[in-house]
Amino acid sequence: MSGRALVFGAGGALGSAISTALAADGFTVFTAGERADDPEGRHLQLRYSARQSADRFGDLPVMDAVVWAQGLNCSDAITALEITDLERLLQANVLFVAASLAALLSARRLASGSRLVVVSSIWQLESRPGKFSYTVSKAALQGLIKSCCLDLGPMGIVINAVLPGVVDTPMTRANLSDAQISAIQGQTALRRLAEPRDIAAAVSFLAGPSNRVITGQFLTVDGGFIGLKHA
Repeated sequence: MSGRALVFGAGGALGSAISTALAADGFTVFTAGERADDPEGRHLQLRYSARQSADRFGDLPVMDAVVWAQGLNCSDAITALEITDLERLLQANVLFVAASLAALLSARRLASGSRLVVVSSIWQLESRPGKFSYTVSKAALQGLIKSCCLDLGPMGIVINAVLPGVVDTPMTRANLSDAQISAIQGQTALRRLAEPRDIAAAVSFLAGPSNRVITGQFLTVDGGFIGLKHA
């Protein structure tokens, strides 16, 4: 395989694993986001909170695949809503995806037949107490993917989303106790958490050239958590 792939959010655990997997598949990987290191000269520095325009991406080569793995999370409820939290998450998780995709299209940086993948979450489909803004922002991606699928289809471009469950990352370990992690594992069919490489493998498949007609779809990668709880 050969080609160019652009990964937003490559500095995170999932984005890093995705970048590594795409490189192993033969892609020349470019990154874009808020991290500062750029040892190979293939990183575009930008802020997810800023407006995106075509000239921002004009110096990039034409991409065969683009992955959005950036995003924010927070815990809140409608009963004590800070509207700024909802605004921040909608900007990072939804509006940035729409604006950067529109900018890439305007700059003619997407090849005909390119494959686009958005990393969403199982909380796009379900919810839990205290995750109001996060759930709303991820649910909005459902409409984004379906609408873009129809708009981009005539251009030969496919777009899909990968929906991870709870992933075994340093952030997960820092925010959940061993007891909480054990409880989640017990509610999966496989009795274990997905790892970043599992999410990366799903993204690699959807972003690879063998994916010619899968579009507008949502691939859940959660070890059998959604709909298969054993509690």
